[in-house]
Amino acid sequence: MDDKDKEILEYNNKFMKKILKSALYTFFICILTMFGINLIFDLIFQGSDTSFIISFCIGIIFTVFYCTFTIIEEIRKEK
Repeated sequence: MDDKDKEILEYNNKFMKKILKSALYTFFICILTMFGINLIFDLIFQGSDTSFIISFCIGIIFTVFYCTFTIIEEIRKEK
């Protein structure tokens, strides 16, 4: 294995770690947002089933916006 192959292998390992890290952060943000909003809606709707559905939808929307802004920020850093 020459130096170029080692550099490529090292780059791929770092890239996979970044992808795994961002996937875990995205998952935890989605879950924490859903539970936080669910607690608030439980107080408003007195613990109905609608509060879980609403918090699930808002949690997914928030996660999509968060990921989009994170991607835009990384693109700006590259320039």
